[in-house]
Amino acid sequence: MSLLPASIPRATVAGQFREEPLGFLAQARAACGDIFVLRDGGPVFSRSADCSGAVAVFGAARQRAVLTDIELFGMPVSAAQHLALPRKLVNLNRGLHSMRGEQHARHQRLLMRVLSERGIEAQHGAVSAGLEAFARGWRYGQNIELLGEMRRLALQVSERLLFGTQYAESAELALLLQTYFQLRREAASPLNPAGETLRAELVALGTALDEALRRHVRWSRRQPADSSAGILTTLAGLAFDSGGRPAADELVAHGNVLFMSSNEPVAVSLTWILLILSQLPNLRRALRRELAQSAPADAAPSAARLARLTLLDAVVNESLRLLTPNALMARVTTRPATLDGVRLPERCEVVLCPFLAHRDAERFPRPSEFLPSRWHGARPSPFEYFPFGAGGHACVGRQLGIYLIKAALAVLIPRYELVLAADQEIDWRIHIMLMPRNEPLMSVRAPGASAISGGRLRGPVGELIKLDACES
Repeated sequence: MSLLPASIPRATVAGQFREEPLGFLAQARAACGDIFVLRDGGPVFSRSADCSGAVAVFGAARQRAVLTDIELFGMPVSAAQHLALPRKLVNLNRGLHSMRGEQHARHQRLLMRVLSERGIEAQHGAVSAGLEAFARGWRYGQNIELLGEMRRLALQVSERLLFGTQYAESAELALLLQTYFQLRREAASPLNPAGETLRAELVALGTALDEALRRHVRWSRRQPADSSAGILTTLAGLAFDSGGRPAADELVAHGNVLFMSSNEPVAVSLTWILLILSQLPNLRRALRRELAQSAPADAAPSAARLARLTLLDAVVNESLRLLTPNALMARVTTRPATLDGVRLPERCEVVLCPFLAHRDAERFPRPSEFLPSRWHGARPSPFEYFPFGAGGHACVGRQLGIYLIKAALAVLIPRYELVLAADQEIDWRIHIMLMPRNEPLMSVRAPGASAISGGRLRGPVGELIKLDACES
């Protein structure tokens, strides 16, 4: 017997959710309204064996209720717990999202001291050096695989950003973190259950990563207080407001989660933005003019300067609205709950979809069109537009992520014209994040060259966005 009330509409053929989740949710919402059952007696998104069912929820008020009450709507069972990984590997992902109550509040306040605007500004030199080193590696006329290159950019920048320039093992540690993330994602995929061989490989790699992070923690605690030493070294030297310092386990977890936050989401976001810009030569020229007027001699504008680049800001916001990497989210009720008058049982999975929330026609007219101009004066609530989550478990590194995305664009756009090397059909998939299924092949050209239009974007990604209005 279903534990979910019979009064909640049921979406039909729920198995299609895994095959085409975004299209299925859009059709089900049109048929059933803003709250409906995806599955009775089990999850569709998480891995909880005792899940009482799954519902999808839309609308700013309901999204606010789910995302702000982290005690009632908790995080799903982690992949590490689902795979029964050793304690140290479970700890690797026990960042803020795994904390509740006063522990969550204390650590959030501590992290915000290094991830505030002032804290990020202190890392400007490291970010600028990393971007400069990366940008020098391209040459005009070459073709590149865009997502792979953006991952390389994020790795090169985050190594300096997180570990500074004085730690001898920083390059090896950054590569180990990236490799572990990719392997863990494969092992955790519900469409590709991990066998014993993959699990053993994950345990070996995770154990090596845990040891490497602990070596960095011990090194960091011997360093003088210096914000230029890297975010993680700075964090290791901070104390809570109430006294005491984070334990080694906590610093290891924060290190892994901060690395993940400053890498794959940044790389995927930059890939989508540059793919969109490859189709819009007039917009690329306008961005180049804005950047030249703002910081003609600055390799990577400071966070304060980036905040004044209104066109760049609008382009980033609109790109993250239409192709948000954070396309799907899940929470689980920790006890019976009432959501907008609807009773939900304990252990009920609640699925949110920022991808569709960002295409709500009432809040975003002409929702499928790429219109940066809509952000001139627009201030949607954080529960209508939430590419980095919202509420108590919003990404604490949101400000850092946005800064890295804008800083990378501010370095690349003036130096290069990136266009599709030929007409290409680009597909998408959800692999934790919304990302390209196949690599966009880009041509690197000199800025200002005549007739730089490149290939046309076709296929499923081309169907998700309408670009014509932006160039008219």
